[in-house]
Formats: sequence, C-alpha cells, structure tokens
Amino acid sequence: QISTRDEGMTIRLQPGVIGSKVNHFLSGYGRKFGPDPASIKSAMVGGIVMNNASGMSCGTWADSDKMLISGRIVFADGTVLDTEDPKSRDSFMQSHPEIISGVEALRDEVLADKELSERIRYKYSIKNVTGLNLLPLITFSDPFDIILHLMVGSEGTLGFLSEVLMNTLKIAPLQANAMVYFKDIAEAARAVITMRPLGVSAAEMLDKRSLSSVNAGEIEGLTAVLTMVEAETQHELADKVKAVTNVLKGFDTYGDVAFTTDPEEYGRYWEIRSGIFPTVGGMRRPGTTCLIEDVAFHVEDLAEAVTDLSELLDRHGYDDSCIYGHALEGNFHFIINQSFDSEAEIQRYKDMINDVGELVVKKYDGSLKAEHGTGRNMAPYVEYEWGEKAFNVMKRIKKIFDPQNILNPGVIFNDDPECCFKNFKSLPLLKPADGAPEETASAYAKINKCIECGFCEVNCVSCGFTMSSRTRIVLQREMERLRQTGENPELLARFKKQYSYHGEQTCAGDGLCSMSCPMGINVGDLTHEIRRQNHGKTAERVGEMVADNFHGVKTALRGVLHIADFGHTVLGGKVMGAVAKGIHAVGLPLWTPAMPKAYNAAKKATPTTDSPDKVVYFPSCLNQTMGTDKAFKGMKPLSEEMIELLHKAGYQVIFPKDMDSLCCGTIWESKG
Repeated sequence: QISTRDEGMTIRLQPGVIGSKVNHFLSGYGRKFGPDPASIKSAMVGGIVMNNASGMSCGTWADSDKMLISGRIVFADGTVLDTEDPKSRDSFMQSHPEIISGVEALRDEVLADKELSERIRYKYSIKNVTGLNLLPLITFSDPFDIILHLMVGSEGTLGFLSEVLMNTLKIAPLQANAMVYFKDIAEAARAVITMRPLGVSAAEMLDKRSLSSVNAGEIEGLTAVLTMVEAETQHELADKVKAVTNVLKGFDTYGDVAFTTDPEEYGRYWEIRSGIFPTVGGMRRPGTTCLIEDVAFHVEDLAEAVTDLSELLDRHGYDDSCIYGHALEGNFHFIINQSFDSEAEIQRYKDMINDVGELVVKKYDGSLKAEHGTGRNMAPYVEYEWGEKAFNVMKRIKKIFDPQNILNPGVIFNDDPECCFKNFKSLPLLKPADGAPEETASAYAKINKCIECGFCEVNCVSCGFTMSSRTRIVLQREMERLRQTGENPELLARFKKQYSYHGEQTCAGDGLCSMSCPMGINVGDLTHEIRRQNHGKTAERVGEMVADNFHGVKTALRGVLHIADFGHTVLGGKVMGAVAKGIHAVGLPLWTPAMPKAYNAAKKATPTTDSPDKVVYFPSCLNQTMGTDKAFKGMKPLSEEMIELLHKAGYQVIFPKDMDSLCCGTIWESKG
C-alpha cells in the first residue's frame, strides 16, 4: 500500500511496494523516492530500507537512513511498535524496558567514547553497510528514533519493518546527460573528483569490460563516466553543463564531451548502466556463478584505489571481471564469474576476497560493503573492517533485539570465519529431453544464462501466488542437481510432485517475464517444454486432430454451450448446478451460472464502412465461440464491443478469410 501526505512531501509505504511504483506514484507531485538503486524497477521498499540500498544519485545524504521518519516494527517475540504512535511507544516502554534501557546505555557509552564516535562519523562519511548501522547512536538521542534507524541496513537480523514513513525529494525539472569517454580508468576517476564540486548529480563509471558487455566500446582501456546535471531553469542548466565541459577539457578524453537533454537519448545511456550486472552475468561461461560485490573509498583516494582494484582482479585471473558504479560517491561494484567445481577455483576465490579486504580496509580504510548489505559473504570481515570495539557494540545491539538469535542467523554475525567459502550453490545446466524442437534447445541455452537476479518477477503473474519465473528456474536447477548426484531421491520425488502445480500448471506461459529480463529469458519456453514432455502419444494425436479440424471443434463447443444454456433455462440454476456437479465428478468440466452462451463471431464478420485507416481484427477462439452469460443482460460479446470501439476510432475493420477455421496457435504453444 502507498499513501502520501503534505502534497507528496512524505510517503507511507509497505515493504512489498516496488521502488519504481513509488516514483510513479510521486511523479504527480513532482517528487521522487530518495534511494535510487539501479534495480529500482524490481527492488521492493522492504529490501531497499533493510539493506540501506542507495544508488546512482542519492549518495549518503538521501539514503533510507536519512529519509526515514517513522516505522512499524515487528520484533522477534511478535511485539509490534509504531514509532509514530505515542500509545504504541508507551506500551512498548512498559512491555520492553530492557530494550529501551539497553539502547540508552549503548548510546551514552558510544557518545562518551570520543575516539569511537569520531570513528563512526568517519566510516559513514562514505557509503557503508558493513555490519549493523551504528550511526543512530551518535545521531539521535530519543531511544525510539535510535531503534527505528538501527533497523536500516539490518537485513532482518533485528526485526521486521512492516511499514515506513519517509521524506521525499523534489524532482528537478531539467537535466542533461553525457556519456564521457576517457582513455583509462585512473583518468576517469580523477575527472570525477574534479567534477564533484560543480553540482553534478550523478557520475556513473563503466570500465572497459562493462562497456564491452553492452557493446558500447571495444577500445583498450576505454572507460566511460555517465554524467548527469540537474537544474531548475534553463539558464542554471546551461551554466552547469558549461562548467563541467570546461573542467573536462583538462583531461584525456576520447572524443568530444556532448551533453544531451533528449530523454530518449539519455534514457538509453541509463538503460545501459542499469543492465550491466545481468548482462555480464548472462555472458558468463555456462555453469559458473555471477557474483557482484560493492566497495567504497573516500573520494580523495578514488583514482589510486580503483586502479589497484582493477589490477587486483587481473592478478587473480578474473579476465572477464568488470568494475562500474557510483564514482561520485567513491562506490564501485565489481562483477566476477566464478566456478566452484574444484578446490583450486575455491582457493582462487578465497585469495581474491582476502586481497580485496586488505586493499579496501588496510590500504584505504574504505567500506567492504557500500550498499548491498553484509550478508554471509562479508560476515567474517565485519570485525576486520570496524575493529573490536565497534564490533562488540554491534553484537550487543543484536543481543538486545534478538537474544535467542532466531532472526536471520548467520547473516552479519557468523562464528565460522570460513562461512563465506562453504556451501556454494551449484548451477547445473538445464537441457530439454530428447526429441525436443530445435528452438527449444535454443531457449534452454538462454535459460542457462539466468543469474537469478529477480528482475523478471515484476512481470510474472503467478509471483506471490505460487512461484515466480525466477524460482521456477531455481527449482529446476536444484532438481537437476539432485538427478545428477542421486543424493536425495525422496526430496527429488517430492519436488517433482509439488512442481506440477506450483511450477508448471500455474505458469501463465505468456513470456511477460522476458520483458523485464535484460537477457530476454522467457521462462514460458521452459514451461512449454515441460508440458511437451508430459504429453503421451495419445494426447499428441488428439491435439493434432483438433488442430486439423478446428472449425468442427468450435462448432461442437458451441453446441455444448447451447445445451448447457438450455438446461439452465429449463432446470433453473440450483438444479442445473447439482446436475453439473454430478457430471463433473466423472471428469467433465464444471458448469457454473457464469458459463457463457454460445456465440459465432464469424457471422458478425461482415464488411464495414470503407476508411483509409484499416485494421485486421482476429478475435481469439474463446471470443469467437463464447458470448455473455445470463447475468449480463444488455452487454454485448467482447468481439462486438471491440468492433464498435474501432468504428468510433474511425477504422475500417477487416476480418481474416475463413476466420472460423483459423487458429493463432497460442493454445497449442501454451500446452507444449
């Protein structure tokens, strides 16, 4: 749910709202959501806040921690606290005095320790989500404000945020963007440092391999910085563009610096930036895992640090790695495609991660996790980055909120220093059964490129009902692993049985998931192949017979609908319903009062008024054979409504010849 107040100045959100929906809702007020992760078209508010995901232009000044006003928290014991409601606060103070006193004691200790307080301020002067959020202990005095803001970035280890109230930002009415190319990554970083004081809103760096992944550059060493400036007036925008352009004249750029104010043109730039992670992941060698990490450096160290990071990845043999990210904030993501199928590969990964830790922490005192959340992969490095004193404060916070350690155990806090090098998930290759059509093999090759990012889920109609397009691939991979290893046949049998409904029958098979997947992966193709495999020879013969005699089948269907309608008229709804249940018990489809009457759209397919604007209209087989039911008196069948609409729009409607014998093929494809 979404609601606003104060003309969009603040917005109340529940955790399942997608970030882009928030911006769409706010756009009518000329405002936007503060956090702007590249995954905002798929990322939900709950994940954005609990990871403190920031993004491309919000920096540290407009992340969730800065924008959060109040929230509704569910604690480990089920208690609910609404920090905006005085009654809820009073009740919580009575029921949980130990949490209030514990938080107050920690606040006072940290404030009294000047060295630790300064350390916290310094660490959060750049993006940092390593461990728990310590900034509230020195920012707020009210224990309820501290409790609320401790939730930000806690990844479900302290409680569940079921609702948040957040400030919003004004949308600048004007912007200009430029994709600026530099001859090497260090020069690009130095340019970003110089542009930073000029009011640049975003500076997204894309190294040579990032550009190659999206076919945006093949020149050795070429690095791009996608630069955005925003303004309230044309004069202000022109001044900013001029200032940035003049500064960049002092750098070794490749080609001219050209800003554009055309939304279509700069929209393509940002699509390139947003699609790098899944695109690079889709290009990985089959069977390898795409991993993304994000680190942050203080801006003054940017040029040296990013050069060191690039050389480190090369030194460990990650030739297909790439570095990109929010250079304006010193925040870089790097992607590697890693195999875990041998001890040598695992050791290579371990050596690389340890060297990254040493580079980021020891050499530059940066953040090992800037905005993606600590998770298990960086849990062993939290104390390494923060030091013993700050880490002990984090552990005490965890103990105060979750004394039994039942919330997301192992995340952020993990007693196993090797936890990030164990329990690696395998990605076995999926393949169609023997005899599958050639296009199916091609579809499977595409499905094997899935990195399970979840971008597809916003378009999956069964997501939240049974399974999503992503989880269908996940479970198919796990079943394939169990088949290959033979390690748990009982579990495999249970998965196969449960998948029949949750995975196969409830998949719409419409391919909408491919529309939001950067790789265009269509999980409907996977479902169609599974359905094809489940068909016996008899089903195939019946399907072929129906396809070859489609006119007769539709005529027979109309006859059945006529009989059902006659029975409904003669027997009445109750008696007809009882008879229908008895017939349904032997396997025939269930009749209900909503069953439509028979209809023949082909008889309505008469020539219409001639017009220079023409449209060919081919109603679906359902709309050709089914009209309205008794309850909808006066309503016309859908195809007639469509014809009237097209006439009002001034179109001449043309129908395909022999329409009643034709089939678009959807019903055959969707059944495999």
